[in-house]
Amino acid sequence: MKEIRDQNLIEAHRLGYSINDALPLLEISGKEQALEDVIARLASLHSIIASSYGFPKEKAKNWLIIEGYFSSLSERERKYIDSESVPNQDSLFQWQVEALWVLAWALGIHDNLDFSDSCQDDFVKMLPDLEVKSHISSFLGDMKLRSSWDLIRYADLAYCLHWAVRDCELNGRPPPGDIPTRVVVERRRALEWLIGEGEWDEDLFDT
Repeated sequence: MKEIRDQNLIEAHRLGYSINDALPLLEISGKEQALEDVIARLASLHSIIASSYGFPKEKAKNWLIIEGYFSSLSERERKYIDSESVPNQDSLFQWQVEALWVLAWALGIHDNLDFSDSCQDDFVKMLPDLEVKSHISSFLGDMKLRSSWDLIRYADLAYCLHWAVRDCELNGRPPPGDIPTRVVVERRRALEWLIGEGEWDEDLFDT
């Protein structure tokens, strides 16, 4: 972890974030998410985000049921998809497209986890088409998860960047970096979930 942290402090500085040499090392449980659980999370989040952008919730729910992933929804997601309107939830899930971007990266759907930029504008084209009920099994094929080293390295980077964001907020300075704060937060959510360190519905925005 010390080697990873040293590399990430250099990267954080390059990206325009302040660094903290005394920031505790990220605790690693050694219990990474299984491939099938990551696929289930990607499918669940894909349907929820689509709904937050206007895709009919009933169609999204039916797709999840057909694909066998409805039970993989988090409590917050299940309440959202079962309700006609949930105040302020559309925006919350729209931001989680950055968490979905991380899951897609972890599965090898793309290779671009660049913290100087947000996810690609054509991201939706990389995912199953819910309108025509594309099957996720045929879409994913023989995918496998990236190495533990990659998952932990990026999780620690997101942790370092999030610390810098919170430090600026607490001290009244403009946010650092070239991407919105929420991009860092949502990517951290997904990365720490992947290595088994966090609950998906945990509110990381103020931590």
